[in-house]
Amino acid sequence: MKRKLQVILSDEAWAAIETSLKDCNDGFINGSINYSDIINEIVLNSKIDIKLLQAKHTNIRKSLRLMASQKEIDIESAIKALMDLKSKTTRKMQKPSNLSFEGAE
Repeated sequence: MKRKLQVILSDEAWAAIETSLKDCNDGFINGSINYSDIINEIVLNSKIDIKLLQAKHTNIRKSLRLMASQKEIDIESAIKALMDLKSKTTRKMQKPSNLSFEGAE
């Protein structure tokens, strides 16, 4: 069953999809590939780094509130650890994998 889903892509993700679409259709005379084909292929062939994704979307304020409610915690080291985590994830940029398709020459 096919399902439709509306998603919002970052500028970088959209650029990667457009580049992949252009690369896949360039010189491919036996058919055509569309955005849905590209996105489905990416989803099916990608392995998500769960820890990195969770780190990128960690809400620092929510985490601090949770830590503050716990007993015997060093707030300063907790804040430093969260800020380090947040800075590491903003520096890491995952590049899309190069996809190869049969029939593309």
